[in-house]
Amino acid sequence: MIWIKWEYLITELIYRKLSQPLAKFLLRFDVNPTSVTYIATVIGIFAGYLIAVGKFYESVLVIFVSQILDCADGDLARFSGKVSSKGGYLDRIFDRFVDAAIVIGIVAVSPEKYWLLGILAVVGSFGVSISRAMAEAEGFECKVGIGGRDTRLLVIMLGILLNQLYAILIILILLGFLTTVHRIIHSVKQMD
Repeated sequence: MIWIKWEYLITELIYRKLSQPLAKFLLRFDVNPTSVTYIATVIGIFAGYLIAVGKFYESVLVIFVSQILDCADGDLARFSGKVSSKGGYLDRIFDRFVDAAIVIGIVAVSPEKYWLLGILAVVGSFGVSISRAMAEAEGFECKVGIGGRDTRLLVIMLGILLNQLYAILIILILLGFLTTVHRIIHSVKQMD
């Protein structure tokens, strides 16, 4: 059986091809990696706003730019020797704000139709992240499951381009909860 490492598939195939040259460029100007994290977060949250006001194509472009910057901050930190616990911590926290803003943007298109699905999508998304974070806090690796952030954002971008907001939320819920359960089982087995 062929196993695909899903966790950062889109990052490695697409985002890093653009983020690494950008990071090398920013390195020349001694840009602080955390500043790039802040900018990526603001741009990602702005994507949620664009979705809410019906600018779907623009929002996909903005999500894409946000993801490139989200990779560039880590690349810049590594290239400059400024890797820090603080930077990694802020990056992971701010990613959750972006994830939530994008789902909230989808819900805002039709709140009466999407509110419950939006809540479940955010809970599932956060479950994926917290199940990994808690396993790692206990000293165990937990990079399993197909519903990592790369996959979820790809689903969101494709769904927005196809104007399939309901389908996006359903898929996010399924990916979120299935991956969370997978990560819990994986982690508990390691702990036993």
